Amino acid sequence: MPLPSFAALGIDDVAVAVYRHVVAGAGLADAAGAAAGPTPQAVARAVHLDEATALAALERLRSLGLVQRSAGGEGYGAVDPRVAVPAVVAARADALVEVRAAVPELGALFDEGRRPHDADELTRVVVGHAAVGDWYSRLEHRATTDFVAFDRPPYVVASNESTQRVALGRGVRWRAVYTVASISADGSWQGVHRLGADGEEARITHDLPVKLAVADRRVALVSIGHDPDRPEALVTESEPLVAALHDLFEARWRSALPVPGTPGAGGAAVDWAAVAARLASSSTVTLTSGATVPSRDQEARLAMRPPTPAERDLLALVAAGATDEVIAGQLGISSRTLRRRLHALFDELGASNRFHAGVEAARRGWV
Repeated sequence: MPLPSFAALGIDDVAVAVYRHVVAGAGLADAAGAAAGPTPQAVARAVHLDEATALAALERLRSLGLVQRSAGGEGYGAVDPRVAVPAVVAARADALVEVRAAVPELGALFDEGRRPHDADELTRVVVGHAAVGDWYSRLEHRATTDFVAFDRPPYVVASNESTQRVALGRGVRWRAVYTVASISADGSWQGVHRLGADGEEARITHDLPVKLAVADRRVALVSIGHDPDRPEALVTESEPLVAALHDLFEARWRSALPVPGTPGAGGAAVDWAAVAARLASSSTVTLTSGATVPSRDQEARLAMRPPTPAERDLLALVAAGATDEVIAGQLGISSRTLRRRLHALFDELGASNRFHAGVEAARRGWV
């Protein structure tokens, strides 16, 4: 029966043929009764090799502990393969484990060798609260004309409204898209309004894929993970990558809903198809008693009336997909009061659910 390949043990086919011959001849004895292992010359003749090749194969097998050379002669004898082969396999397995353990270090060397070492490298990864927070602050301070951001949890550092106000004061156009989760904490909706009073243009949406900040369309910071214990972000000044990230912001900006009372909210271009889709997928509140349908005169009068600030806030939060609990918390009212206000708003708009209310509010220019 032919032996399998021993290549995994570093033994080529020639050495395997030599090993088989030595193992098969291990029981031969000379005339005096002593073990008579085959000599290199005998192996060469039996396996059809030249003597040098046969000797090299025997010494390779000997170095692995598979054969041994007689003390006083040139003969080679096999060590019991039931002991020797498993020992070689175990040693090779241990060596492979050590090699595998070196993979992280080799990977780090590989990355280091391909990372630019000059101060002008265009893209880098930053890890940890301090590093990511420091870069966000840098972008806030570096912005001279334009700053855009995706605001979503988890947060790396506490919000610093004063830094943003300084930037707005020096003429930076500041735009931010918030998620429903962004305004879930008590007082956060009021904070958005405060920044809006200072000049921030804000919109709200149900969710965002990443945290993002782009300053002057020249440098960007984008999250590459949302682990609150180990934040990671990519900082880049690569022109094509910054342009792509800025395009991502603009796309989400168009589909988000303006926060009432912030600059640009009145005449902002909004993708109402996207807003309607969010409304349709959100939890629906249907009136138990049918909504009254206004007459033409009533409808004309209502269409002329602008919404109150409270109505704008309520519509913006509903359209963004905020839960009733979040809406009630941000408006500082109870769930029962919220339901009463929703019913009153639906009556005024002649709507029976959130989707219809959103469409009618958009038609009237209320949102």
